[in-house]
Amino acid sequence: MIRDLHVNDLGFMVGTFYSNILGYDIEVMYDKDISLHYVEKNIEYFNNLNQEFLLDICVALKRYYENNKKLYPDLCDELPPDIIDNFEEDPTAILKYVKIGVYRFHKYNANNEDVPVINLSGDCEWAGDTGITIVAKNNKLIYVGRWQDRNVWDNRVESRLEKMFNYAILN
Repeated sequence: MIRDLHVNDLGFMVGTFYSNILGYDIEVMYDKDISLHYVEKNIEYFNNLNQEFLLDICVALKRYYENNKKLYPDLCDELPPDIIDNFEEDPTAILKYVKIGVYRFHKYNANNEDVPVINLSGDCEWAGDTGITIVAKNNKLIYVGRWQDRNVWDNRVESRLEKMFNYAILN
């Protein structure tokens, strides 16, 4: 499932896998002491997301796009005008404007080994240099918004600013 797995210069395990959801290769990165079985189990989970949860992600992406269009219209001027025109008919079409680069895994407690997690980051066409991060745990979106190095297992309360720009939650 993971190809070209190796230790990078920073000591992380790095490889690539094909995303059935997105239709392209994504880099995977994780600490050496995380089991390959755990990582592959989560990749399998991501590649087979149930449709309802995938739609939740797409709705959050739409909120992110709409807010960025209001706040930073100059970033969105050159985007195709139809990004969300057909959202009701095909919500997953918004995914073609997102380019995920990395699926990141952090250390976890052994009690949580069966809890599915998603921690994706990359670029999206409407966010410029701020990019995108999508984080979910146990089939619940935790964060969708500008790029942040978020640990899915960190349960600290987000700052008010982070909450304001977290499109996984309704503001």
